Amino acid sequence: MVTTLLGASVLSITLLAGWTPFHEDVPAPVPQPGPGPTVPPKPSDPIPTPPQKPLPFTTSSSSSASPYLMADIPHHQEEAVSGTLMKLDLAEREGRLATDVGREVAFHIPKPELFVHLSVGQRVTVKLDNNQQAIGVMETTTPELPAPQPAK
Repeated sequence: MVTTLLGASVLSITLLAGWTPFHEDVPAPVPQPGPGPTVPPKPSDPIPTPPQKPLPFTTSSSSSASPYLMADIPHHQEEAVSGTLMKLDLAEREGRLATDVGREVAFHIPKPELFVHLSVGQRVTVKLDNNQQAIGVMETTTPELPAPQPAK
């Protein structure tokens, strides 16, 4: 019983007084105040302004001015054209496509391997860059819709 009483008293003193190890704790560094978001600026400090960089803006006779800011137009504009192949000459790397609206589009073929499996008279969609060079070919085009039935 004395042992139980002695153990309970040691435990209660340890819990109430706290346990202190034999080595000393290293104190945490104290933050030093300095210029930053926590320190308000002095009235004599100048007000910071963002750097002034002019926006690139060019006008040409072919473009109209817009009241909206737009990103630069990419230099490589692409156009997809669908129709029937009228001419396909892989040796000369040239081709011609007839669209559904009756327009003929001539194009250059930088990569003949894109057109190896195609033949004249086949419906295709060709992706052209701004130099009229074929950069992509798709054999399957969207199906044509039948004409609407006349209203009765």
